[in-house]
Amino acid sequence: MGIKQIPISKFIKYPESLGLVYIRTTASHDYYNYPNGHPAGSLPRPVTIRKRYKDIPMEHIHTNLQTLGISKKQFEKDIQNF
Repeated sequence: MGIKQIPISKFIKYPESLGLVYIRTTASHDYYNYPNGHPAGSLPRPVTIRKRYKDIPMEHIHTNLQTLGISKKQFEKDIQNF
């Protein structure tokens, strides 16, 4: 099947469901990371979402999944719940 583009609003719910919280906005990019003291620790870099788009571009999905350490297959399964 493969990952398809999804609306930004739907994608934002995904990292939030994993326990990530909004950290800051720089220019048009919103950054999400685990809060201090979270059992998972922190990510090597924040998850970055550019809200300018109606649908999140495929390359942004792939990059953020790499940051989260989540497979595309797992993401496809999880995102159906939103």
